[in-house]
Amino acid sequence: MSAIPLQVLTRPFAIEPVTNIMLPDGIFDNAIFNLRLAAHFTNTSSSALTNVTIYFESVGDPGIVPVARTHFFASIPAGAAVLVQWDANFEHASPGKRLVSFVAKGDGFTSRRSIQQIFVSQTRFDSATNTYTCTVEEGTLTVSNISGHLPGKEWGQPDGSGKECRCPPTVGPVVPTGMTMVWAPNPAYAGVHGELPFSDPWWKILAIIVAIVAALVAIIAAALGAGKANFSVGGTVEETDPSVKCCTPKGAGSGAPEFTVAGVASAIASGAIVVACSDAADPFWRGQEATPPAPGETTIGERVVAKWELPEAPNAGKAYPADISFRYERFTTGATYSHSVTETQTNIHVAGDVVVEAPGVVHAFEPLWVRAQFMKTDGGRFKGSDLYAFVLFQAPGGLFFVQPLTDDGLGFDPGANDGIYAGSLDLYRAYRLLLSQDPPQDVYGLWRVFLFAQDVNLTKPGTPPEIAAQHIGGFFVASAIELTFDPTLPCPLKAQANITVV
Repeated sequence: MSAIPLQVLTRPFAIEPVTNIMLPDGIFDNAIFNLRLAAHFTNTSSSALTNVTIYFESVGDPGIVPVARTHFFASIPAGAAVLVQWDANFEHASPGKRLVSFVAKGDGFTSRRSIQQIFVSQTRFDSATNTYTCTVEEGTLTVSNISGHLPGKEWGQPDGSGKECRCPPTVGPVVPTGMTMVWAPNPAYAGVHGELPFSDPWWKILAIIVAIVAALVAIIAAALGAGKANFSVGGTVEETDPSVKCCTPKGAGSGAPEFTVAGVASAIASGAIVVACSDAADPFWRGQEATPPAPGETTIGERVVAKWELPEAPNAGKAYPADISFRYERFTTGATYSHSVTETQTNIHVAGDVVVEAPGVVHAFEPLWVRAQFMKTDGGRFKGSDLYAFVLFQAPGGLFFVQPLTDDGLGFDPGANDGIYAGSLDLYRAYRLLLSQDPPQDVYGLWRVFLFAQDVNLTKPGTPPEIAAQHIGGFFVASAIELTFDPTLPCPLKAQANITVV
């Protein structure tokens, strides 16, 4: 028999389980102990596969400890990419590229092993100097002098109606507006360019990892207790106006996925770093191009001091601009070189409208479901493994439920890779959780639906580093949250559909 035609074709990625968001470019950072390792398995044949099992076989780092779990699929349609996830502990993971191995089995075929790389970084905070360091095999990036728009005073405090804001106190979205980044290559290098982190993303990705990890650890500490975080996040941010406010919209309530809302908002806000520093080539690469060292010199350090202004608030899928000025310095064994730039960059992780379909009325206890099309700016649709997407179903009493949105032809999804992502909620299971609340909540009434989607890095293994670096994943291209710089407005959480349970 031949091996089952089911493989992992793209790099697995990290999901933080408290907020449910993908980490920048899918990179795993051991500052957050517990992460989910997610991977798309693609049926590369023209026929459906039956009675499929998928399990995590091994990882090339004993410091990464996955939780054993076997995934079962009665059927996987032809061409479908199914998303599977494993919980894993990364507390003792070593920075660098690590191989992971998965095994798939199914009727009529022998088993097939898929081996892919994951990227692991290590972020730490030094409270004495108020600096963050992000370490990878190729070197260490130190980030300091972070400036940004701090959360407005309404974040986490009662609003005018006396309601508590759903986002946790003090962990609202900080929109970065500048920082100092120092790169210490390991080892020092000769020539114009040093080795890219993981031989893949630009150096700026490590800076956004720092920003996201700092935000997420604070959120995790608020959700689970500070003892769950492994380093201090008490660093200060130099505040610049305006503030970003994000409170509970009218009618929203409490529930664990409140931390998903905080995480999404922080991820969208931190995306301003990548936008300001460009996808085509970041300030380090451009500075290196402009400052070739003299023959015989080796580069022992580099520094970028960057400041930018945002004429409008950063929002998912929008082509918002960033007016940036940065100064690059190269320190070699023989001299110091510098290069300065002032320009405007624009977010290229853009998307069109979200087309939503959901039933107006559902009888208890039938499943709630939603289908969504995430449109591209050229009129096409994201499809299949292009996105990591999820939906929040909000019960009439305020409790939230997080469910995946997939385009794999399973469940309520009409067909694999057709650009229609679907998700559903089992009301029987939801009702048990609703009854456990204090006071108990009811299943009957108006349910609200909120949709979110992040793009996935689909760069093929073996792509030249300077080309691979231009493809970045983990950006929100669709979100029910909208940030605003208007101090009179909260950040609205907009429902894309309503379902009445009768």
